Amino acid sequence: MLVWHWVQQHRWLSILVLAFIILSSAGGTAWALVFRTVSSPVGLRDALRMYRKEQSERMLSTLRSRLPGPGVYSYRTSGGEGLNLVGVQRGFPSETPMIVTESRCATVSWVPITQHTESTMVCPGADGALSVPRLVTYEDIAGTATTATLTCPATAYLLPAGPSAGLRWSATCSLSSPAEKVALAGVVLGPATMTVGGAALRVEHTRLTFTYQGGAQGTNPTDYWIVPSTGLIVREKEMVSITQGGVHYGENMDTVLTGLVPAR
Repeated sequence: MLVWHWVQQHRWLSILVLAFIILSSAGGTAWALVFRTVSSPVGLRDALRMYRKEQSERMLSTLRSRLPGPGVYSYRTSGGEGLNLVGVQRGFPSETPMIVTESRCATVSWVPITQHTESTMVCPGADGALSVPRLVTYEDIAGTATTATLTCPATAYLLPAGPSAGLRWSATCSLSSPAEKVALAGVVLGPATMTVGGAALRVEHTRLTFTYQGGAQGTNPTDYWIVPSTGLIVREKEMVSITQGGVHYGENMDTVLTGLVPAR
């Protein structure tokens, strides 16, 4: 009775409410379905724009942190490795890749063959310094596969702040297998100019020498030619001479960057 009285007093408003209910019951489902099925497909052009925007932001972050741009760089390479056992010698390909992955630090991986890879973590420090907190080498030779991880303190520089010829530094690193200490001695050999893909680059030449005095005995001096502003390794030259358990391992490698634009 109260509802009917209210309807009588508000006749026109009731008609509008009734009309709304009828329309809602008749077309409400279709109306809802329209909203639920509206979509905007992402085409290839849109996807590329989104990717490039994200990649540009990452690249800007990488440049601000003075790290090499991510991608796969090609290097002209010579050298090889072997053991003092008959027939255990192999050469490296004449062209090898260096893979750079991005993060707060860059991981630079030289991968000449699947049986031999070397990964170096490069981190930006104060005043333009670059440190190497971790180096990982995987080796599969003479039927034995090993992974050696070398962990170093913040004072293990690839490039120190304010480099000048003759500047030296040192650090003590820890080898994972076998567990032992490894001494690191670094020196700046001076600036140089190198040409890559027709572009002249100013680089700093440094040398890191790792000395093993535990279960393994020997040295591993490695020279680097580095672009200070980006941390890009333009050239790397390594000599390894280590004896362990009566077996001598030797490696010589010289690899030079052939182009500044990495494949992505």
